[in-house]
Amino acid sequence: MNESEFEDGPDELVTIGVLARVSGLTATALRFYDDCGLLPPARVDGSSGYRYYTRDQRERAVTIRRLREIGMSLDAVAAVLTGGVEVGGRLLDEHVAELERRAHEAAAAAEAIKYTLRAEADPYLVAVGGKEFAEAIGQVRSAAARDDAIAVLTGILIEADADSVVLTATDRYRLTTRSLVPIHAAARPWSLVVAADDLTAPLTRLRTQDRILLSSATDALILTGDEQIRCPAIEEPYPDYRRMLAELTSARTRVVVDRDLLLDATEAAGTQILHCAIETDSIRTAPLPDGPERRIPAAVNGIRTTLAFDPATLSPALRSAVGPEIMLDIAAPDQPVVIRSAAAGDLTTLAMPTRTTTTREDRP
Repeated sequence: MNESEFEDGPDELVTIGVLARVSGLTATALRFYDDCGLLPPARVDGSSGYRYYTRDQRERAVTIRRLREIGMSLDAVAAVLTGGVEVGGRLLDEHVAELERRAHEAAAAAEAIKYTLRAEADPYLVAVGGKEFAEAIGQVRSAAARDDAIAVLTGILIEADADSVVLTATDRYRLTTRSLVPIHAAARPWSLVVAADDLTAPLTRLRTQDRILLSSATDALILTGDEQIRCPAIEEPYPDYRRMLAELTSARTRVVVDRDLLLDATEAAGTQILHCAIETDSIRTAPLPDGPERRIPAAVNGIRTTLAFDPATLSPALRSAVGPEIMLDIAAPDQPVVIRSAAAGDLTTLAMPTRTTTTREDRP
């Protein structure tokens, strides 16, 4: 933009063609901004109709061009030009925030479209949040068997359908199952078992991904984020855990309690068996045989009962729970306790109470 076009001083008038060259606007655009009132010329020749502009109008023309280049409406441009520093600055900030919002929406729409294009070629494709998927693996893996005598029990069962992605692990003595709400669901349901260690290895990378694509290949789980990870499948039938859950004895007592309070009491017991007395409005806990007692407020429906847990069994179930509260479904002191929690998805764990030769006398 050539300042020499105005070399005769700030009051010198120039033609519309000169202003077009130094402002980066076309003569047609300058006529448009004249007609809409944003940039009327300093003088119009009465006989020829030629428009003439001053040096100060060059700066206004450049500002108009820059505002229009970032997508501001004519009304918004007028408000910025007439509103002063404070009003103009606020309007610019609001406009940039709106551009960022729209860019975010456009990026999300583009990702959804790309997913749709891929899903047309792979009906087993499903998308989940990377952080949520990593957390789910961490929550269920402790229930997988360490001993590979039965190889399939060292794995995590992954199931995907139109509504959810479910991860399950069991060593026959414990069972944990976690459901996730997918970002994009699978067009066709599928399931496979992957070694818990193979899913644990990439956890750090998975947590940093906004989303992970899962797909079931013939003999492997394919995880795709910033890179592709192939986890071989364990090709053995997995126990029917749903039937196992369905066949549990019906709960006679249901308790909703603060997870952290019960976890604190459990971990305070150390290696001692934790005695739990379920009362009408609380859980009374104490390490056996004579540890300090705690009373934890709880919502209790059903009969009063007492049972005991090995903290090594109960603590992992409580630590992996989602949300601030847990629900305990208790059938009997010698039956598995179903520990449930929920946020967007849900987590279910079976924890087996322990038999003790030492009892604690209940106190009123």
